[in-house]
Amino acid sequence: MSLDFNPNLSAQELVNILPNGVAIITRQYKLISASRRFQELIPCPNTNFRECWLRSIHSDDQERAAVKFRDATNDKRKTLRIEYRTSGKNIVWCALTLEPLESADLQCFGLGGDGGFVCTVADKTSEKTAEIVQREAAEEARESKKQQERFIDMISHEIRNPLSAILHCTEDIIEAIYDKKPSEVSTPDIAEAAETIGICIAHQKKIVNDVLTFSKLDASMLTLSPRSAQPKQHLTSPLAIFRPETRKLHIHFDYKADVSYGDVGIDWVMADLDRMGQVLVNLLSNAVKFTAESKNKRTIRVSIGAAIERPSSYPPNVVFFESGDEALREDATNTPEWGSGEVAYVMVAIKDSGIGISDQAQKKLFERFNQATPKTESVYGGSGLGLNVSRKLCHLHGGEIGVSSKEGQGSTFGFFFKVRRSVKPSDSAANRQEGSKIDQLTSQIQALGNEMSGVNQTTTEPVISKDPAVTRTRESEPGAIDDERTVHTSQLASQVTKENPSAIYNENQSTKCHVLLIEDNAINRRILSRKLKSKGFQISEAVNGQEGVNAARATKFDCILMDQEMPVMNGCTAARAIRDAEKGGPRHVPILGVTANARAEQDNELFEAGMDYIIHKPYSMKDLIEKINQFSKQSKA
Repeated sequence: MSLDFNPNLSAQELVNILPNGVAIITRQYKLISASRRFQELIPCPNTNFRECWLRSIHSDDQERAAVKFRDATNDKRKTLRIEYRTSGKNIVWCALTLEPLESADLQCFGLGGDGGFVCTVADKTSEKTAEIVQREAAEEARESKKQQERFIDMISHEIRNPLSAILHCTEDIIEAIYDKKPSEVSTPDIAEAAETIGICIAHQKKIVNDVLTFSKLDASMLTLSPRSAQPKQHLTSPLAIFRPETRKLHIHFDYKADVSYGDVGIDWVMADLDRMGQVLVNLLSNAVKFTAESKNKRTIRVSIGAAIERPSSYPPNVVFFESGDEALREDATNTPEWGSGEVAYVMVAIKDSGIGISDQAQKKLFERFNQATPKTESVYGGSGLGLNVSRKLCHLHGGEIGVSSKEGQGSTFGFFFKVRRSVKPSDSAANRQEGSKIDQLTSQIQALGNEMSGVNQTTTEPVISKDPAVTRTRESEPGAIDDERTVHTSQLASQVTKENPSAIYNENQSTKCHVLLIEDNAINRRILSRKLKSKGFQISEAVNGQEGVNAARATKFDCILMDQEMPVMNGCTAARAIRDAEKGGPRHVPILGVTANARAEQDNELFEAGMDYIIHKPYSMKDLIEKINQFSKQSKA
């Protein structure tokens, strides 16, 4: 088989049909010859190649290209290879090589002893685009994996913490029943243990509900179940959950209906009030938690109002984290099952006198899987899902959610949701609310705690009326003037400040085996401290890593129990600081890491920080005491 060859096809014509550009350049950067493709990729209005080439490069790549070009042309043996972007509207990725010509080639092209270069340039846009897409996909996959790990870590932490409290309280009850004579059984202790168990069960139920709801929302599988209900009356059921806790924490609780509710004439409406009750529970959980930390008068007020038009700046003077058209597209209240009644909006406000929320925290409140800061679960606790789930539920119900707060001045959360007017259902049984078995069990346990401790005889629990009086409440009043907190929250986009909470270290001066307990969870810290003291240990407490470091520097402890996830300074950082302070000293204080995290990588991190042993929550007191005794004896040996 022979090949046909066209002897009339010149070398220039052959070069012009190549996909890559080719040119011959002198040492003075003069173009001797250039293919058509070369001139397309590097327009050359004059023969000074260097000037033309640098002018064709994107401004972000010019300096790098100029340096590399200079280095290559100063060294006659050096080859330049560089990728760059072109300037102009249609950016092209190019790969250029500039290689010195051999002596024999110089003669071919009529170049003298100064030498010259052969330059090639290729369009690499498609390959580069694929590379960038692949790199972005890999980075997205890595970030997704990190998010999943953070999610698992937070859920593990939140579930294991209540399990520890339940286990310890159960041990208390068993010990009281079987290890003591009936006359020695402490009724208040059993009552407290029972009530704590009830609170922990309610907390775990909330976490599980949030996880299941979020999973359904994320997979677009969650649907609302509208039915006729009375919002003002229906929302008293989730409010009642917080009666024991607000009573125990001495929080004054109030539930009001604003005059707007009466003015709009809201009575029976089509809505999924169970889902909106879930939002209310999430917000109230935070309000109770933050208010319990306040040193001022502790108050929480829930207000309910209404509007005919969709609130654009919802009272109670909260700043919405607007979602725009995306949130409106998620509105699921326009299907036939919602009826054809007039549209209205029910507004709910939760105002507390708690510790408030820092500036940085407010900006990140609604980010997926995150709380206020990258480690907010250490500062505020919680799985980080509650507010995110609440926001998505509000969007699904045609509403929105927002906040106004200032550190040290309390917070107000507000949300609204769309409803349609309806009539009272003919079957009154359809309107009866029957809680889940877990809710019923929790209520029974809490009632048992009240009865055994004599609470019903000595304390009036918050009265939550199913038909609250209609009063004028500023936080639910349409058109209310913005207050200081609202203005402050509105300005957060341009000003961020981050302040760490602080607490006071409490030292015990006993001479027994002295243990420093560093734990930010108040329930776990209280229970563990009490149980260790009952076993003869002298306990000092710290609520974050920085307090623990300060305490370890000021006092000689026989053993340190260190939580991993804590505010201000986490357990790993605190352990390193304690080990650094011990350098050159005669004594090594054992540090036992107590953590709700469970992955091997997290264990390795604790050991690398200088901890001697790791105890995973939930754990038995017997195991914990054995380890304390074992390591404290070693430190004294």
